[in-house]
Amino acid sequence: MQKKGTMSMPAIIALGVLYLIWGSTFLSVRILIDYFPPLFISYGRNFTAGSLLLLWSILGKHWVKMPRKHFQVHVMAGLLFITINNASLAIASAIVPSGFSAVFMALGPLLLVIFFWLEGVKPSFKKMIATLLGLIGIVLMSSPKGLSIPGKSDEFYIGISLLLGAALAWNIAVFRVQSTKANSYHFTQVCAIQMISGSIPLIFISTLKGDLALLHFDQVPMNAWAVFLYLTLIGSLAGFSIFGYLSKECDAATVATFTYVNPVVALILGNWVLNEELHPILLFASFFILLAVVLITTDKTKPVIKS
Repeated sequence: MQKKGTMSMPAIIALGVLYLIWGSTFLSVRILIDYFPPLFISYGRNFTAGSLLLLWSILGKHWVKMPRKHFQVHVMAGLLFITINNASLAIASAIVPSGFSAVFMALGPLLLVIFFWLEGVKPSFKKMIATLLGLIGIVLMSSPKGLSIPGKSDEFYIGISLLLGAALAWNIAVFRVQSTKANSYHFTQVCAIQMISGSIPLIFISTLKGDLALLHFDQVPMNAWAVFLYLTLIGSLAGFSIFGYLSKECDAATVATFTYVNPVVALILGNWVLNEELHPILLFASFFILLAVVLITTDKTKPVIKS
């Protein structure tokens, strides 16, 4: 957790890098959905990245004995992060544009403010205003878009349900990890537990669905493999490592600001690479979103604990 009122320079840099990395993953998944089953995209990249982090944690002597309660919290977080969130986003990417998926994930800061408030931690006035501004930006950003991918309008509400479930799952996990103070371990150990435990159920589900019969690796072009490698090493391994580091250094609402910036990155990349609709109102919405990020990351007020 953040010990002082201001963020350290490494934390600021790490947060900026996370903005870019996880803003690009929505486009990456959207590209890969034409070549791989959705669940394979999720468990393939996360199980590989989690295994590499496990090896790093053991060889680097970062692995320490963890109380059973904290281990269970991280397994639960892995199920919410990977099994539900990542898989839901991958399936939804075949129904709604990549930028729209990112827009829904931007509900995160609001959900976290509500979760912690219910727990008894009242947010500062500045943070509440920032959350409201971020939501205004998200509403403005989503209002003019063609909401579903052509030919998928009949499945639109399924896509919406998947995105809502993904947003809830992610933020419940973040809240649970921070509220139980289970994030005091090295990020390699925490991320390895979460990513591997979250990937294993998807492997079984995907196998039962018959996804293996749909995998034709010899027909996948090299550029798709390059995107998959990017998702594995940068999106999952580097992204989750940075996320794990920031979860120790900063409060949950500050880390969650990546969900405000992700839609901007995702919409721009989606338009640039896949010609997804990009409306001029994006510039106006981005003002609210970036202002919300500035307010949250510069907030020095300690949260009030309700008696």
